[in-house]
Amino acid sequence: MKRGVITRTDECHRVAAVCYKSAMVACNAGRPRNAWLWGAGALSLASACVVDTPSSPPPANGAGLPPSFILMVGDGMGFEHLRAAGGFASGVFGALAMEQLPYGGRVITSSLSGVTDSAAAATTMGSGVKTYNGRVGEDREGDRVVSLIELARARGLGTGIVTTAALNDATPAGFSAHQPSRSDLLAIADEQALASGVDVLLGGGAQYYLPAGDDSLRADGGLVQPLTDAGYLIVRTALELEAAAPARRLVGLFAPNHMTYGVDRAADTTEPTLEAMTAAALQALSLSGRGFFLLVEGGLIDKASHGSDLERAVIETLAFDRTVALVAEFCAQQPNATLVVTADHETGGLEVLSSQGAGVLPSVSWRWGSHTNTRVPVFALGPGAALFDGASVDNRFVAALGVSILESAALVVPPWQLLADGELGELRYLAATAAAASTFGAGFNELDALYVDADRYGLAAGVSGLFEWGKNAVVILIDRDFGAGTGPAALAGALFDHDGQIDNLLANLRLLDSGIPGFGIDAALVVFGGMETHLEELRDDVGLRGVAPPVGDPSNFTWLPAVVNFGDEVRVANGPAAPRARRGLEIAVPWSSLYAQGDAVPPGAVVGIAVLLVNDDGTYLANQTLPSFVAGTPGPGAAAVALPGIVVVPVDQNGDGRADDPGAPQELRR
Repeated sequence: MKRGVITRTDECHRVAAVCYKSAMVACNAGRPRNAWLWGAGALSLASACVVDTPSSPPPANGAGLPPSFILMVGDGMGFEHLRAAGGFASGVFGALAMEQLPYGGRVITSSLSGVTDSAAAATTMGSGVKTYNGRVGEDREGDRVVSLIELARARGLGTGIVTTAALNDATPAGFSAHQPSRSDLLAIADEQALASGVDVLLGGGAQYYLPAGDDSLRADGGLVQPLTDAGYLIVRTALELEAAAPARRLVGLFAPNHMTYGVDRAADTTEPTLEAMTAAALQALSLSGRGFFLLVEGGLIDKASHGSDLERAVIETLAFDRTVALVAEFCAQQPNATLVVTADHETGGLEVLSSQGAGVLPSVSWRWGSHTNTRVPVFALGPGAALFDGASVDNRFVAALGVSILESAALVVPPWQLLADGELGELRYLAATAAAASTFGAGFNELDALYVDADRYGLAAGVSGLFEWGKNAVVILIDRDFGAGTGPAALAGALFDHDGQIDNLLANLRLLDSGIPGFGIDAALVVFGGMETHLEELRDDVGLRGVAPPVGDPSNFTWLPAVVNFGDEVRVANGPAAPRARRGLEIAVPWSSLYAQGDAVPPGAVVGIAVLLVNDDGTYLANQTLPSFVAGTPGPGAAAVALPGIVVVPVDQNGDGRADDPGAPQELRR
């Protein structure tokens, strides 16, 4: 056997996940501090862990058949959605069809913006490349990425998309278009119809395809005729879809925009169900015998969850699950077909409080009205499916498996990437640990350890610990040019702007001169009560503020873009919790927020960081700081106090004005 290549079909993907985890361990513990992971450090271990994943099982199970990869995405569907749906359907948790698939695990969904949206998640699952929210089929630089649909087409395989949303909505768009914004709906539809070459497109969104008129948003002749000229059969109703066989190229436009919720069309059979559309797509794509890639999206789970609409979310989850059962039955007859069922993200922060029995909606709470960073389920069967067995993996692994299956090639483990996802394992440097037990409520409010890292794009810091939901605030102080001594000598009274929550807190924060030569705070990132924010959002309950006002405008303090994210199970609301190893609050600050020079940093740049926990208005300081007060220190409360220390991080050791491998952080104490 070649080194680093695993050939046993039943273990190869499981080992891939182990290799990735081992790479992180090597990165964080077993390598020289100055060995950059992209070079001879842990990436070399991950790269050596190329895993053979033959798309064909042993000859008795169908060797020589073309590969097929079916990805089913329950948009917005988290683990609690499954519990709610299962409890309603049967009174039993864990009995859904998808939960009976042979392999299951968890997927971490974060994007470059922090908590992902559907566009970024779909782009990543479809290409293996992380991007910013809102982008479809483009990377962080705005360059096109190669999707699984394009890969399948290049290998002569069939392709299809089925969704209960509009065909040009974010998830299908992420696999079939390349646009800077998910809102460019007409451009996405044009690309899907005229450039993507997808063989089967079934869903809503007719108003983006039909020629100009009352039922169209277009001002031209539309896309129906070009599709017809290209050999597609166009269908508009469930009956037309049923009569469409044996068409191999098929477009179904069943609703003006998104399709109708199941509970709202019980007596209306005009629109086909997700199950019927998927059956038609499987039939059409199977006709050629070439193998295929098919995306199936339950798009309305997310839309119901945005409105905290439990009934519609449950009914749509069950419709999606019935479709999973259909596809699993298909795959049982196709030994070279791999099925992966997952979600792009969770929506709503749904929590099932208790089951009320079959046929009755469970008691639940909705913590958010939007997307969350909660890990989502993944279930799988077929060749390569063992990759997800008991694993917790980044959503790039979905694309990695798809590439492996469609190319009948080894699975390549995604490389290390710095990402604000609340999972602190990728942060390579342990900078400070806690010594003092929390006086703000152990099990609720703890700052246990500070991890730091940097790459060419920005600075990352992670705080493992526990964060009380809806209460208190974490403040991360940043000195962008340690040694220069810029910033106020004492923060107490330095920030006099009281326009918003963050300004008010910082104005009340009674921090004295730290007594550390060369240290001065230039920016402060404040996080209230477990809130989070995307890179593109500037909000007053989460945000990064320049501590000094802009030159010439002493009344206004500068907002700076940053990403704030939390890991699973670290925000505590209903009783004390146990800390989670290397999981907590994570921030990513672009260099442009600190230096206003794009990705450039000052030659030889050194950054200083300190973290503290305060009450909501900043008037009371806990004894939770990083670097830590000495063991046994009580909370300072309302007293003015100096920080016990700071962490300094060299981020440009070779002096070329570009961030390189950070030097080992140094804790400086007064």
